[in-house]
Amino acid sequence: MYPRLLQLGPITLSTYGALAALGLIAAMLLAVRTAQRLRLDANAVWNLGLLAVLASFVGSRVVLVATNWQDFRHFPLLMLSAVTLISGKVFYAGLLIALLACLLYLRWKRMPLLRTLDALAPAVALGHGIVCVGCFMSGSAYGRPTALPWGVTYHSQYAVLWAGTPLGVRLHPTQLYEAGAELLLCALLLWLLPRVQQAGEVAGAWMFLYGAARFVIEFYRGDAGRGAIFHGLLTATQGVALLLVLAGGLLWLQRGSRKEPERDAIKTNAA
Repeated sequence: MYPRLLQLGPITLSTYGALAALGLIAAMLLAVRTAQRLRLDANAVWNLGLLAVLASFVGSRVVLVATNWQDFRHFPLLMLSAVTLISGKVFYAGLLIALLACLLYLRWKRMPLLRTLDALAPAVALGHGIVCVGCFMSGSAYGRPTALPWGVTYHSQYAVLWAGTPLGVRLHPTQLYEAGAELLLCALLLWLLPRVQQAGEVAGAWMFLYGAARFVIEFYRGDAGRGAIFHGLLTATQGVALLLVLAGGLLWLQRGSRKEPERDAIKTNAA
């Protein structure tokens, strides 16, 4: 594949970085559109997305530096760069910090939680799907060895340097599995959006279906450092996926049990 998109002297533009930026822009633009359909403040939703990205990046780097202080003293710019590989624990720490920051912002702006999540769900699916294509191009989040004809073989030394990807071995393209799942989910959620009966249905659908898809895809992942739970029976990511399935299922089980005065307004505006 092509981990390096462009080389200008000592400056290297990674394919993953370019597609991550594209995914972010696409997700933000879609979130503005879905926010408008659900009668939310589009500017507030845009700011919420920027806050999530910034808090996740800053939070993960703070945790990374705190847990690897000696490495930071020797390689400060590398540790703080956007292309530095981070462990699962550091990623989830950054994600938790981003979630807390977003919840505080929602409370400050008095934005309805479930309707905001509905607006963000298709955008998250689209942006993440594009990022997964970037992972495929760079060799990160690679799969287990396979003899299947659609397996992919990496040869670039940058894939080894940046992601530790095995070279010359046919691997499951798990990144494309996940990208395909997310892009299909984006289309499904956009179809569901004007048919919503109650706030939280779109977000619940994404949580349940993505969690189920990611749980299965994890069995084909080959990259190390994802952590293990239940004495190695499941990966930490599968644990998170199960929590998403549970949360999404609960949102759908409560359909009709919550009485919200805004339900009719949602249906009228989304139609």
